[in-house]
Amino acid sequence: MKNRYKLSTNTLMPKLLENILTYKQFEYVGSLKSEILITALFSFFEEHNIPKAKQNFYIMGLLDAFRIKNYQNRMFDYDLASIGYAMLSDNLPFVKNVYANLTYNTFYLEDKTKREIPLSMDEMVEDGEGAIFVHTMQQFLKGNTELIERNINLIETKYFKLYPKNKETMSYDLEFFKALFQKDKQKCEEILQQMVSPKIHKKRNIDTLLNKYISMPALCYAKLAWICGVEVEVKSKLIPKELLPVQPNERYEIPYDFLQ
Repeated sequence: MKNRYKLSTNTLMPKLLENILTYKQFEYVGSLKSEILITALFSFFEEHNIPKAKQNFYIMGLLDAFRIKNYQNRMFDYDLASIGYAMLSDNLPFVKNVYANLTYNTFYLEDKTKREIPLSMDEMVEDGEGAIFVHTMQQFLKGNTELIERNINLIETKYFKLYPKNKETMSYDLEFFKALFQKDKQKCEEILQQMVSPKIHKKRNIDTLLNKYISMPALCYAKLAWICGVEVEVKSKLIPKELLPVQPNERYEIPYDFLQ
């Protein structure tokens, strides 16, 4: 895989060297991440090679950081799984110091209107927009209790008012945040068990291939709990218990020149 996707800095366009990428290159990074996810899951489920799986989860996190830093990509508005995959790498220095600090600025709102002054992800979170869930996980990783409490309140008072149709499904996420904030292991486990029930799992995992193996964001939240010192146990094959303990690889590699 390394040789197949290696991009030599000697062949990159000047604009690429300045971190201004073409649309095709942006698409390439997205498709590469999808392939690496399959490789990570294959490494775990078929090869039973956990260190290899963690290495690939780390690469996925690097690709996320690359897209956000270079494109101001707003993946956190809708993507809860990606931060979970990054955490599964067990590369805590990267997860806590890099991924937990990823943020974006945008000149466009949902109605596609152009702003003269960019709106930050933090400002959108304060308005109760969708990135609040990933942002809250970032605060757990950083141990920022003040912002965790604030975000829990914003989800209740603003997010569900903006998106009332999401209340039934996303209430599990809110209740999990509350339980984790209180270090209530039993409550965390109860919520996670509900999230892997057939009804909720189907709603939250629409990929017909991946949903046979893992359940997101339940696995994501279980891993977050372990990182935060709450060692939850969930009786479900969709939350593989072997991936929950924090056991970093001895080393992690950055296999692509453009990620160096």
